[in-house]
Amino acid sequence: MEKVLCSVMNSLPDHIDQEILSLTEDRGAEKWIRRKHIRFVNFTKPQENFPFFRSLFQALRQSHPTVLMTYNWGATDAIWLGRLAGIPHIIHSEHGFNVDEATSTLWKRNVIRFVVYRLASRLVVVSTDLQKMMEDQLGLASARVLFIPNGINTEYFSGDRFEREQMRQMLGLSTQDIVVGFVGRLDPVKNLSLLLKVFENSLEQEQNFKLLFIGDGPDRGLIEQACTRPMFRGRILCVGQQENVVAYLRAMDVFILTSLREQMPMSMLEAMSVGLPIVATAVGEIPAILQGQEAGFVSEIDHASKQLAEALLQLRDPQVRSQMGQAGRSLVVQRFRQQAMIQEYHETLRTLGVFHDPLICSTECA
Repeated sequence: MEKVLCSVMNSLPDHIDQEILSLTEDRGAEKWIRRKHIRFVNFTKPQENFPFFRSLFQALRQSHPTVLMTYNWGATDAIWLGRLAGIPHIIHSEHGFNVDEATSTLWKRNVIRFVVYRLASRLVVVSTDLQKMMEDQLGLASARVLFIPNGINTEYFSGDRFEREQMRQMLGLSTQDIVVGFVGRLDPVKNLSLLLKVFENSLEQEQNFKLLFIGDGPDRGLIEQACTRPMFRGRILCVGQQENVVAYLRAMDVFILTSLREQMPMSMLEAMSVGLPIVATAVGEIPAILQGQEAGFVSEIDHASKQLAEALLQLRDPQVRSQMGQAGRSLVVQRFRQQAMIQEYHETLRTLGVFHDPLICSTECA
């Protein structure tokens, strides 16, 4: 979601003032901001609830924006506090859940969502599952729930044979190696133990598979421990958080995602845009994105350790990989371009009266 917000902020003209209030000390997404006039609000989050509510209310009242955009459960308090501070319009984006709600949402949080989300002017979701939850489970009016698919810069996320060869050489990969890659936070919701099991099952029949992890997080120790197993020794590469993710995607042959819960994963769309076939669990919007598995393979979680391993074995064939990769690239270009996503956010802001004339977004601003 940080990428989505940054791309929207970058697309707005300079005469629209923009501020960012971060509830954590992690400002890693700042690297995606390209507009100099966007500034950060100084805010330190108190540990106790009441001091936090008071500090956030004061910060919102002092800033008093025309539109407040909040994102996911962690920013829910900003919705009701923003209303108390007199902010005219609030757009809340729901992009998914953490591991504590990986299999089902928590009823206490749903009670809060039921009350607080009604205070938002619009709710943006990125999957039909979330849309159904907002409308059916929380009883929100369909006119207030907007399904805006994630979008990526398909010109930036594209294939590059020369960079692929360079990166594979840097990683010590041979031309025979079939690189299965993962990009994302190494978090329990990503179900990395299942990913390792899928890889283990595929290795039993194909020794040329290599597994490449891009990212960091609380489950990094799980990967490092797996690297010590004789079967995996020399076959797993974990390079941590990387600035130039696209170069690593180009070095891969297959993208894998075994999450317990996803909605519309940006990392998968980026991999498809580069031209990689997908192997993933059938969660969230993933089956709909892959459109009948023409761009990859999906499996229900209960059967994934076997079925996704079989999918990897089918993808040993370079022609199969190429066909699925090309199909995935075409799907992203047709349905998930960044410019189309930004225009939908622009239209949402326009209907709220933030500006009156449609804003035209070029490739540069996207």
